[in-house]
Amino acid sequence: MNRQWKKRNGAKIRLAARRAKLIRDAIKESINIERVINDWNAQNFQTITPEQARDWARTNILPNSNALMRAFNTVYAESYILGEDIGLSALSKAKINKAPTLKEMRNASSINWDKWKPGNRAAARLVKPPKGLSNLLDRRSITIQGLNQTSIDRIGSALARILERGDTPRDADISDIIDDPERALTITQTEMSRAVTTASRELYEESGVELVEWLVADPCDLCQENADVSPIRIDDTFPSGDTEPPAHPNCVCDIAPYIIDTQNIGEDALTYILNNE
Repeated sequence: MNRQWKKRNGAKIRLAARRAKLIRDAIKESINIERVINDWNAQNFQTITPEQARDWARTNILPNSNALMRAFNTVYAESYILGEDIGLSALSKAKINKAPTLKEMRNASSINWDKWKPGNRAAARLVKPPKGLSNLLDRRSITIQGLNQTSIDRIGSALARILERGDTPRDADISDIIDDPERALTITQTEMSRAVTTASRELYEESGVELVEWLVADPCDLCQENADVSPIRIDDTFPSGDTEPPAHPNCVCDIAPYIIDTQNIGEDALTYILNNE
């Protein structure tokens, strides 16, 4: 990882840490714990398997996703802005100047990543979102549905364990499952990474970038394999099946333009580079 990319990645991690509380609070707001416990106790279960408890939870717990929808609005918009800035910075270092204006390129090359903040641009992007951001916003409901299902299954399993002990569930027993700071950070970091790389990749495509490489921070085997095959054509997929990070939860990898003169080197030389020969 070069020094400049390390600084850009640091800005991404700090933004995720700052917005994790927003996701955490939204998850807590999505499920009425008091109602869940009252409904459970009203059934007067004597014995129940974990799977039966999860089935009960899936049927009887109805999350309110409004707070999560708003939270993901903020996370995706701010991350998309960061991705645009990271993409512009990468392009400015690569000395390519097609889609971005010269002013944008100059501004990007002088960004202080230690103090980076999204500012008002994130709100402006939500008014008329670019294609990549629009796609992320459209799939919020799918992301939230999966998140809620995990919460519900966790609650069902906990209720079964409590009953097996012969105890009556209390608010604290369930609240600790929902109010999980580590899980909130994982969700925020993963979705933020998705928005950042979506924005960067969209900018690279608009700028005429033909090849991209997968940049790794603390790589797992999957991400290292993606890095090892780099560069690839921008419309191809990496071994993980992804066109850009994240390849897994908590993935903080990135993609960068791999700039060569593809018009003048010839197809044989380009094939040589792509095949890592």
